[in-house]
Amino acid sequence: MAAVTDILRAKRDSKSLSSTEIYSFVSGIADGSVTDYQASAFLMAAYINGMSQDETYALTMAMRDSGTVVQWDRSLSPLADKHSTGGVGDKMSLILAPLAASIGIRVPMISGRGLGHTGGTLDKLESIPGFRVDLTLEQFQKQVADTGVCMIGQTGQLAPADGVLYSLRDATSTVTSIPLITASILSKKLAENPDILVFDVKCGTGAFMQTREDALILAQNLVSISEMSGKKASALVTSMNYPIGLSAGNTLEVQESLDILRGRGPADATELTIALVEEMALLAGISNGSELCRKNLASGKAMDVFTEMVEAQGGDIAAFEALPLAPVQIDIRAPRTGYWCGPDALVVGNAVRKLGGGRYRVDDVVDPLVGWQQEVPCGAPVEDGQILGRVHASDRRAAEEAVRVISSSFRWDSPTEPVILEVIHS
Repeated sequence: MAAVTDILRAKRDSKSLSSTEIYSFVSGIADGSVTDYQASAFLMAAYINGMSQDETYALTMAMRDSGTVVQWDRSLSPLADKHSTGGVGDKMSLILAPLAASIGIRVPMISGRGLGHTGGTLDKLESIPGFRVDLTLEQFQKQVADTGVCMIGQTGQLAPADGVLYSLRDATSTVTSIPLITASILSKKLAENPDILVFDVKCGTGAFMQTREDALILAQNLVSISEMSGKKASALVTSMNYPIGLSAGNTLEVQESLDILRGRGPADATELTIALVEEMALLAGISNGSELCRKNLASGKAMDVFTEMVEAQGGDIAAFEALPLAPVQIDIRAPRTGYWCGPDALVVGNAVRKLGGGRYRVDDVVDPLVGWQQEVPCGAPVEDGQILGRVHASDRRAAEEAVRVISSSFRWDSPTEPVILEVIHS
């Protein structure tokens, strides 16, 4: 077994590490024999000098193997999951999971909470009264077998070494390393062990990948490392300069997801979700995935699957739809006639976070009722004085500040790019 200092020296000096060296180092992270300062030194060396594809693959697999790898009965195949790199108004998982299950693809989905200005799937689900995201892996597996879909939170049993490195990446300013991002995302997804992985890699002002070029590199890395690990995979590179859909904020986004599942939601969020499920279907050998999705949204079958999942996890949709709105709501009207492109995604994300819809600290309590709700989709012609959207808040002063910052980010009379920019296959 190589000494930790030898591994650090090799990476510092831009030498390639073997799979054995990487497994040894990650095992030390998991059992505590590698200290935080040594792990931090490794992260900085990897950030500065990069990692080859073989090193990235070895790091991914070592992190996966630092904990439990879920084992599925093969009769349940195809099993598929989706990962998004995070965005504003990104409620696709809530729609995608039951929609994919409705066309015969089982979806075991382990999700996270909001990070920075981006929302989190678990926070959205927990705005449904009674909904439990803390199931055991055994309960998770049983529900996937019984209903075709289950959505839970991350557990310490899966990729525990990633938990250590994830927190240190933020503390050491190494978050944006593409090999480290790839290994972090995939170690958890591979521990979950589906047959198929589809990725939604965001780029733009409201995304962690600011440029299309960086998003494309990350998407290609995710697909290639997934395939090296024996999984079928594809990725969409999608735009996040403007919020997706018409809402940002937990309760508002769940309601929008219900609207889409009932066949009457906003077109951009609907079409992106269908495109992601279609990728899953193609990899599963289902040629008419898009047609089946549209049929099941129109018929209510996808909504029935969502209802079954919510009830199985203790949630109450009727109680959710009876929830009150936030106590303060302020409309924003168009200051002119013209072609309204929409608000900047990053500004909206930060405004919702400041209203209490996101966290600054891990232990912050999220207010599920606050957020931003558009009345007009991005990229539409509007008239002077027309209501463009409204801020939902817990107090008027906070609402007025959110109105000011969101309004200041409006863009006008410039072309908007499509939501889907690239599709990456093997």
